[in-house]
Amino acid sequence: MPRLPPEPQIDWSDEAAPRATAFEDVYFSRGGGLDEAEAVFLAGTGLPERWQNRDRFALCELGFGTGLNVLAAWRAWKKSKLPHAHLHISTIEAFPLAKADAAKALGQFPEIAGLSSQLLARWPVRASAPQRVWLEADGISLSIHIGEAEAVLAGMEGAFDAWFLDGFAPARNPAMWSRETLRHVARLSAPGARLATFTVAGDVRRGLEAAGFAVEKKPGFGSKRERLEARFVGPVGGAEPTIYPYAACNPKRVAVLGAGIAGASAVQALTRRGVEAVVLEAAMTPGAGASGNPAGLVMPRLDRGGVLSQFYLAAYLNAVAAYEALGVFEACGVEQRAEARDAEALSDLLADPPLPAEWFGASAHGALHARAGLVRPVRAIEQMLRGANLICESPVETIERAGDGWVLRAPGGRALLKADAVVLACGARLKLFQPAAFLPIALSRGQIEWGAGAAPSHAITQGAYVAPFEGGLLFGATFDPVNDEDEGDADAMREARARNLTSLGKIAPEIAASVNANALTSRVAFRATTPDRAPIVGLLPDAEAWLAQYAALAHGGRVQTNAPPPAHDGVYVIGGLGARGLTLAPLLGELIAAEMCGEPPLFQRSVRDALHPARFLHRALKRR
Repeated sequence: MPRLPPEPQIDWSDEAAPRATAFEDVYFSRGGGLDEAEAVFLAGTGLPERWQNRDRFALCELGFGTGLNVLAAWRAWKKSKLPHAHLHISTIEAFPLAKADAAKALGQFPEIAGLSSQLLARWPVRASAPQRVWLEADGISLSIHIGEAEAVLAGMEGAFDAWFLDGFAPARNPAMWSRETLRHVARLSAPGARLATFTVAGDVRRGLEAAGFAVEKKPGFGSKRERLEARFVGPVGGAEPTIYPYAACNPKRVAVLGAGIAGASAVQALTRRGVEAVVLEAAMTPGAGASGNPAGLVMPRLDRGGVLSQFYLAAYLNAVAAYEALGVFEACGVEQRAEARDAEALSDLLADPPLPAEWFGASAHGALHARAGLVRPVRAIEQMLRGANLICESPVETIERAGDGWVLRAPGGRALLKADAVVLACGARLKLFQPAAFLPIALSRGQIEWGAGAAPSHAITQGAYVAPFEGGLLFGATFDPVNDEDEGDADAMREARARNLTSLGKIAPEIAASVNANALTSRVAFRATTPDRAPIVGLLPDAEAWLAQYAALAHGGRVQTNAPPPAHDGVYVIGGLGARGLTLAPLLGELIAAEMCGEPPLFQRSVRDALHPARFLHRALKRR
């Protein structure tokens, strides 16, 4: 199967009813697509009345199409929501429309032009990775899943309050209406969830009834004589058992330790959800650690496969969108030149690309990521921390459970703050806190250089990297294991500069020849890395209790208990970002905030397990 999802061909012979040629079916009714969305899907699920007294409401749609149903829900939400309420929408689309086609279709509805323009500005990239869009002014998060409905739903978890089933007609697109698809819909339904669809096909009606829905026929819209409404009355499905702890804590106040890009991303995600965030930073200013470089690259890690390939692609797309929204991103392009060991993998990706041509394609020496580029991390952090209470020069020595919350104490024992939950986002200092002491975090020393010289037209990477920066260039970086943070060692810095210049000479000898080594500025930062080079995100397990509860796994045995995995309730971590912090952090912040607030996860369990802090305990048991 190709890595890129298929792009539909649209028949515009009747502009009032654009038609997908592969299915010979229209995206919306000639009688008025917006009116149809409101009459069939909103009214059919009891909206907006059902969310008017709710702080949180979760809606899922099968068939994103032109986005018209999402826009109809958005318009209704704006008119009726509580001041601090949050609407979470998940939508699934196997054949994502090009932005130009969506714009042409939505142009027929001038009454929602303002909302349409905002959605089109955030239109999803045609890529097989979930994408999260925030409509912040109105408290809406939109998760767009690209893929076949049955496959996507099989990997989803959560409990949705309402469902819009709006794929192409069952006779033309039977896969979306399969019995298995409808069973997944039931599994993911909250008690009393409402469902609406335009079809009354017998197979669909019987499939819904078999899955646990009470189904009624209702008068149809326009030329359709009837439609279906349904209410979930079956048993509520529980989450799949796991040995890794996942839990919402629904906090009102969260203490975030660390004001680097990881902590700032968590803060932004929490404040979007109306959660008070208090940031404690040991240094004098935010971004004093690895996030304090004047600029850094945002570019994808494109794997040919593996459980985390989708995550890395999603993180890149999310990062570009996030930094562009903040106005701190320069899409200068990044040319990826493969080292010998990676040449085959890069060739395979070029032959079967995971991104559209405007994002990724061949260059003279490798591949060009046209939308990748440079971000100014300190500026990004400043923007992300808006709305949070930032307390600098405030080192935290311990965190202690106190009733239903956590107390943070300064060196000497003075209480600094009490919060409902804590996010540890403090790089290598993670291990100083008892709940996180088991994490196998190591330090890597990285040094970059910048100054005058012949700037490349775009950034270049080949082991090391060089990028245009402020009329000159920025290049590096070293990867040296360290035991102590020795950034003040002048000899180490001179030696690292020499190696960076040597690497630059291999990548771009003409550029290297233009550089005056004595006029360069250097900076050292320390990256927190993990043995598997993947980041860490999630609820912290209680290591001692966890190892005791699952000791049987050490000998190839099975889990003997139904007890929940032991955890430090309310203590979450974002760490181990290594050299990819700027690319990974915005999405990791979203993931941690979504878990804390009990939202449907963006990724399937296997992906989340591969990022979870408990994975290191699990591996340690297996090695015994």
